Amino acid sequence: MALQAKITYEYLLNRSLRKVITSKAVGRIGKDRILEILLSISKRIPSISELNKTLDINWSGQFALDAFFPKLKGKTMAVLLCSDFASLDLVGYLIADLENYYSWRDFLLLITPELIKQNITKFFVTDGKRGLHQALRELFPNIPTQLCISHKQRRINQIVPRVRGDGYDKLFSRLAHQAVRAPLKEIFKVYFDILVEFQKSDEHQSYPQARQEKLKKIIGALRFQKNKLHTRYFHPDLITDPTTNHLEGINGFLKERLNLMRGLKKEENAEPLIKLLIYYYRFHKFTSLKFKERNGKAPVELNQLNNQQLLDKILKGKEPYSWLR
Repeated sequence: MALQAKITYEYLLNRSLRKVITSKAVGRIGKDRILEILLSISKRIPSISELNKTLDINWSGQFALDAFFPKLKGKTMAVLLCSDFASLDLVGYLIADLENYYSWRDFLLLITPELIKQNITKFFVTDGKRGLHQALRELFPNIPTQLCISHKQRRINQIVPRVRGDGYDKLFSRLAHQAVRAPLKEIFKVYFDILVEFQKSDEHQSYPQARQEKLKKIIGALRFQKNKLHTRYFHPDLITDPTTNHLEGINGFLKERLNLMRGLKKEENAEPLIKLLIYYYRFHKFTSLKFKERNGKAPVELNQLNNQQLLDKILKGKEPYSWLR
């Protein structure tokens, strides 16, 4: 079992069956045997929901929801994720064919037992997908939902890239970004009104249609889901981070490793390998210059647990793959 755990960890670390074979860290072993071990380990370890339930985690109640979209032989799948703002740990995930209302609803129902423990849910931050917001309205009608301001800023950059464009383009972009980042609703309104008034001006009406369309799209982007964008103004003490940036960091962590895995040849291997990667993220150690209090700790360790003894037992051992044994 220890050897299988080591082989699995080497694969998660190196992200390639070929690298595991050539590294000789686990002796002579073939590609098919490595893949067989990976699938066996993934099947043996409990699901994320089972682990959460057994550890009896006390989440912060501050949750981020987002998705990433890995490709397998030309087919795109959606991996829906929910993370905790305080620990940066993953509450749960769901692999779906599409990201839509139905998949988000299924996912939220799956993780609801964790979200409603001791009535802890305080707020959600999301990327603004309509299907997700519809599911949240139905299942959590009384919980504040904040639209991620980083997603809104990226939308503005798609309309008017910051690097290219003339003085007016850069001015429109700057005003829009200032509006999105405004600390008060009244300040948002000032920047927004400047853009609207300029759109009405004779000077703007004389511009080429392409330029007029840019400003129209910027104003439309600021109006779209404005109520969700402004949720933080009504809960200033609760929502201190109106972004899903940390979850996108997790997305990048998982997506990069999944893309680099050479052994993902069959569709049926995708789910067990994603499960292993989720475990790998939850038990990997943070190394951060900005948040030194997290250094040397895994996301799962940063939670408040009612079953700390079990986690201590799981982590017991000198090897970095002790949690796999």
